[in-house]
Amino acid sequence: MTADMSCADDMSCADDMSCGDRPLAVRARGIEKRYGGVAALKGVDVSIPEGAIYGIIGPNGAGKSTLFDILCGITRPSGGTVDVLGMDVAAMSHHEVARRGVGRTFQRTAVFGEATVRENLLYGRYSAMGHSVIERILHGRRWRDEMAAFEDKAAGVLALCGLDRIADQPAASLAYGIQRRLAVAIMLMTDPRIIFLDEPVAGMNDAETAEFVALVRKVAVGRTIVLVEHDMAAIGELCEAALVVVDGRPVVADTPAAVFRHPEVISAYLGAEDD
Repeated sequence: MTADMSCADDMSCADDMSCGDRPLAVRARGIEKRYGGVAALKGVDVSIPEGAIYGIIGPNGAGKSTLFDILCGITRPSGGTVDVLGMDVAAMSHHEVARRGVGRTFQRTAVFGEATVRENLLYGRYSAMGHSVIERILHGRRWRDEMAAFEDKAAGVLALCGLDRIADQPAASLAYGIQRRLAVAIMLMTDPRIIFLDEPVAGMNDAETAEFVALVRKVAVGRTIVLVEHDMAAIGELCEAALVVVDGRPVVADTPAAVFRHPEVISAYLGAEDD
């Protein structure tokens, strides 16, 4: 079953590589996932154009999280093809996928609690550079120049995420909603072209949710955003389109307003418990 979205009112893509005049950031065809004899996904097609903010929703146990993990390269499908930014992510390790412009946040925020906000952003770069003491002596100026440029970049990301005024505070001292923003900031240091957000506003109060929604809008400039989320208000406010998955199959992909009116979506949510 196809569940494509596009810029057009009928939400159908003109071809397999673009939606209207927008090239596809994500093109998945015939995605299946089986766990033993259980089919978690049953032939799902997804098309997401570059620059979109796209939601994946569905009741508990519907298969949306499995689909989300397959699209960002965390989980391998049992069948079908997944093309993200021109890459066959099903044939790559998730570390390689991340190095090639795919960013991902998780429900459980992963930050270094004893490190400062700024240090959390810089830690990954220090580790990745991996220069020995001898190399730093031999190429000291180049190494210092690289680090200076990276620290400048971190300053810009901190400002974008509204963390610049608390950059020297320990991450463990931050409220939950701010830690979620820090997780986004850490990810932005890798220069992702497409970002997958896993239930980004789960557990947030109204004020934290509003701040995070505003951040996603800023981060989305020049990028594609894909989020799996239970907060329908956030989906409606952020997304230009959303895909609904029920019982491992795609039900509808359309604008949030149209999705929320769909009879099968209404039935699925009225008959299912939220996470």
